[in-house]
Amino acid sequence: MEDRLTRVESKIDTLQEAVVSLARVEERIVTVFNRQTSIESKVISLADKVDTLSEGVIRTRSTERVMWLITAAVIGAAFRYLG
Repeated sequence: MEDRLTRVESKIDTLQEAVVSLARVEERIVTVFNRQTSIESKVISLADKVDTLSEGVIRTRSTERVMWLITAAVIGAAFRYLG
């Protein structure tokens, strides 16, 4: 009878260790998911900033091209009327 109780206690100890291990793994998984969520929000923020900067660059390029066209037209008109 005592041998049987010893085996049951051993099995209970093994189950207790397994439950503790599962709890630790669950905590690690929760930590990983929290980090992943944080990283996702940072990536989304960076993507928004890149989009904003891209729009600014496109506007700047367009403005620069218009200024060069105006400059070329003014220089061309000056040479035509002065020359």
